[in-house]
Amino acid sequence: MTPELKPSLTFEFNNSKKIFENLLEEYSDFDKQPLKSRFAMNCAINSWHLTDWTFQEFFINDIRFQDKISVDKKEKENFIQGIVLYQQYLTKLCPELEYMRLITNGTKHCILKDKNRKEKTVTKVGDYCSSDYSRHDYDVTRFMIKIDNDENIDFEKTLIKTVKFWKQFVNEPK
Repeated sequence: MTPELKPSLTFEFNNSKKIFENLLEEYSDFDKQPLKSRFAMNCAINSWHLTDWTFQEFFINDIRFQDKISVDKKEKENFIQGIVLYQQYLTKLCPELEYMRLITNGTKHCILKDKNRKEKTVTKVGDYCSSDYSRHDYDVTRFMIKIDNDENIDFEKTLIKTVKFWKQFVNEPK
């Protein structure tokens, strides 16, 4: 990060590795209490915000992710921010990040502007109690991302994929 772009309102969080470490701590809390929505929400937020942190820290000057004007089929010009291009790039590498984005924006804005999005978070009530059975092996109550009436995605499995992605991404040379 260039000196003029150093974070100033982030307490001791001053780079993407620290945000990733915070994500790991949040996941550790979630792992102990997998039905505590605060932990799930914090995991999603940290996972998505790593897109901003890694962009600022490593990719802000990358030619691929500079602000640009695009022209659609109707000859309409659209301004696209570099950070958006970067986030689109990352969600191609790790599609599960899109769900972290939706949850982050849902918790920040209460209601998403994009009315075409049908996803929502739900708690699926399982047949077994998580205190008696492993939530990874049995049908226990868990957080789900409801895609439509027929499809649900397990929040924790999605989160674990993003954590694995960030572990590799944050630690690889840029």
